[in-house]
Amino acid sequence: MKKIICIFMALTMLVLLCACGSNVTHKLGMGVVVNTSSSKDGSVEIEATVAAVILDDAGKIVSCKVDVAQNKLDVTDGIIADDAASTEFKTKREQGDSYNMKGASGIGKEWYEQAEAFENYVVGKTASEVENMDTSDETLLAGCTIGTTDLIEAVVKACNDSLASEFTGDAAALSVAVISTLDSSSKSAMDGEDGSANIYSSFAAVALDDSGKVLAAAYDEADPEVTFNDLGEITVDADYTVSTKRELREGYNMKGASGIGKEWYEQIDAFEDYVVGKTASEISSIDTADADLLAGCTIGTSSLIACTAKAAQAAN
Repeated sequence: MKKIICIFMALTMLVLLCACGSNVTHKLGMGVVVNTSSSKDGSVEIEATVAAVILDDAGKIVSCKVDVAQNKLDVTDGIIADDAASTEFKTKREQGDSYNMKGASGIGKEWYEQAEAFENYVVGKTASEVENMDTSDETLLAGCTIGTTDLIEAVVKACNDSLASEFTGDAAALSVAVISTLDSSSKSAMDGEDGSANIYSSFAAVALDDSGKVLAAAYDEADPEVTFNDLGEITVDADYTVSTKRELREGYNMKGASGIGKEWYEQIDAFEDYVVGKTASEISSIDTADADLLAGCTIGTSSLIACTAKAAQAAN
């Protein structure tokens, strides 16, 4: 009889634990760091590092994903080629083995493999612990010897994301996506005026359940502009910093021109809520004239849809 009671109690505890686990509240945060310091005469280089984290209720990282958009553009003699607009910018993760780091790596690992080691290393840590982590730790260096300065900063930003989305339950997958394009406002240097390489990036992160439906989403954009003269010399200030639209908040100054009186980040928040429960295919097929969507988000949504769907698809 005692044995039966013990078994019953054990089963009861198991059921309760499972129930509790499924009702745990998590947060999805995203952080972006844009760096133009690698630009040099004749070549514009914009590195945009994105990190997404799922945090538990104690602020510890449950899951992490990172990627880097290393966008380069030739501006020799101050000229942007006529066909530059068709340039396909791939992230380091998207390049996979073709990034070709393995041969030069002291540990024989490609970039995406080292990024995965970094992601695993920060699991269980808080923002403060990531910010202060020892980058010479042998456990980290066993799998990741690439520079981690921007990765760490992006993860800390993601952990401290005040616009993080809450969701209930455990995510089966976490994914990030980046889409970068050379904006049509870019121009060659001409008639004594500096040229400008405006490589804009969209960032999306999604947490998915085991059926591929969005539990939470995050989205942001960065619009860096690197100037150069007719010799191709970089003229942007050495201390040039780029804030994302999400980071600018009210500083983006859209509310006054918005028909629904909402700032950019507020409309993005509405879009993020709108895609909850949707699959990658359903996101791609969103009716942009849907009244429920337009009640909170009237900005152009083509980039939002494309990047969010890309993130959801990548997780599958």
